[in-house]
Amino acid sequence: MKLHPEDPRLTAYVLGELGPEDAAAIKTAVAADPALQAEIAELEAIHGTLTSRLTLVPEQLLPSQRDNIRRTARENTRRTGGFAFSTLREKLQPLLIPTAAATVLMGATFILVRMPQPPEKKPVTATPKPVEAPKPSNQPAPGPADAAAQQAAASAAGNASDLPPLVRRGAIKAVEIPTLDLPVQAGKASLEWVSKAVLENRQLPRHDAVRPEEMLNSFQFRFNGTTAIARTRDLPERHPDQGGNAVAPPVATLSTELIPCPWKPSSTLLLISLRGNPEKSSEVRLSYQSNPGNVSRYRLIGFAPVAGKKEAAHLPATLAADATTVLAIEIEPSKPGSELGSLVWSADGKPAPAITLQHKGDTEPSNDARFAALVCTYAQWLGGEQAGAIDADIVSGLAREIASSDLPPDRSAFLNLIDRSLHL
Repeated sequence: MKLHPEDPRLTAYVLGELGPEDAAAIKTAVAADPALQAEIAELEAIHGTLTSRLTLVPEQLLPSQRDNIRRTARENTRRTGGFAFSTLREKLQPLLIPTAAATVLMGATFILVRMPQPPEKKPVTATPKPVEAPKPSNQPAPGPADAAAQQAAASAAGNASDLPPLVRRGAIKAVEIPTLDLPVQAGKASLEWVSKAVLENRQLPRHDAVRPEEMLNSFQFRFNGTTAIARTRDLPERHPDQGGNAVAPPVATLSTELIPCPWKPSSTLLLISLRGNPEKSSEVRLSYQSNPGNVSRYRLIGFAPVAGKKEAAHLPATLAADATTVLAIEIEPSKPGSELGSLVWSADGKPAPAITLQHKGDTEPSNDARFAALVCTYAQWLGGEQAGAIDADIVSGLAREIASSDLPPDRSAFLNLIDRSLHL
């Protein structure tokens, strides 16, 4: 027989209301279960307490009481010729009332003990309002935290599996936001993460590990467009020691090149190279000021901010000594052959010569510009960006155009990386 501490048969067993077979079965079950033994002991204690406190008269009559009952019964029999139950009821009434009261109280106690407790009510709380996801930022990610981190970014690649998710940004309407501050720092770790995933693990990397600006800054470029130089001051025309003309070394050098965008024929790809002083760091601030009358939209490639991270008030402006930062902006003009805006910048707090941007369609792109365009195209394809415009055929075609027997070793290795990626 299987019993549990709340089984009503335990109470019947204590009150002696069960038959011999059921009582024996319960006794056996109780002997084998400590929990049932504790329950039986509790019920017996309750039963004993109620019986001892509520019984007002002894269970047996005194001899004098029995004699009085017999005498009264004989007198009533002689007087009426029969036994009078009403008289007996009146005599026994003092005994029946306490017994009935004890029974009622015992039943009430049993009900209270066995009655299930109502479930505890949980406090009602207001349903919180859903938190809206922050809108993607138009400002680029700042890059490494300082100038020292800019130089060490390639060697401190870290683990790509620990990277936070990024927020990929779309194009910006020039009418709404005509000016965009540009970062002057960029890391270089992404190319190492991508190479390890493709060449060692034989799989495509996670999208969060693909950062176009870091892959672009893993190579050296010399763009064949407009160049502007920021200097602190010009030296005297004739230097007393050298006996000739001399000028102070540049604080920073800004070079650009405009080429057709390989993944969107209607757009122009602006390539920017910012080089620092070879001996000391400088504070450089750079911004792209679009021409809303001629530009419909533009998009900075890479520099995606981390999801959920609060924006800094200003982008870092320190350009490390002998450091170079390469940027790429996709510009979609609204009028062909028109002026696309300008690059406005300053070095160490002093304005530097601005560069006016105007694409000349008859100009042949330099080899460095074509390779930079390939890096941007491959990185966006690998990261799942521009899926409707960039596919494996476009990447493969650009790589074949770049392929040459006299490529530098790092660029040849990059073409091999692309080929391995396309066959995974």
